[in-house]
Amino acid sequence: MKCTEILLQDHIIIRRALDIVDGMLRKLDEGQRIEIYDAATILKFLRVFGDQYHQAMEETVLFPALLVAVPGDPLLLELVAEHGGERSLVDQIEEALTFRRGTAFHRSSHQLTSLLRSHCEREGIIVCDLAARYLSQEQDNEISAQFLANRHQAETHADLSRLERKYWPRPSLDSLRPDRQDAWAQGSGLYT
Repeated sequence: MKCTEILLQDHIIIRRALDIVDGMLRKLDEGQRIEIYDAATILKFLRVFGDQYHQAMEETVLFPALLVAVPGDPLLLELVAEHGGERSLVDQIEEALTFRRGTAFHRSSHQLTSLLRSHCEREGIIVCDLAARYLSQEQDNEISAQFLANRHQAETHADLSRLERKYWPRPSLDSLRPDRQDAWAQGSGLYT
């Protein structure tokens, strides 16, 4: 498996978490309550899977290999810088939860989902292009092995099904148009 395939699989999992956060925000917008435990659970997932595993692997393994091939690439350096902004927003959300600041929670959560969705999209394009052009098969295999070795620990925090049922219920496949069923089943969340 190529390292970029792992990267894109991780992005699908991260987007599932963002869908849950969006569902929480929608409930708040409708005047409903959300469980603080649920919000803390999704934040823990974003910290452990999104940051301590996914972003850490990018920053310590994948991006350094790419920066050797294309030193100072401005798009790649921008992606690295965005990781700091994402961490800062997660800190703000946790602080808002701790001190029960609903408006701050809502604002920071919305900013985080917007930033992360854009980041995943751009990262998928930029990193996949650079990896295809500049990584040897041996480098790709080594990076993939490191991602997979560290992924196992992070996957213990990736069971999002309870929160999805509560905050982002998926329609049954019967209710989807036939041309959208495969996209939904693959985790894209596309349906109309």
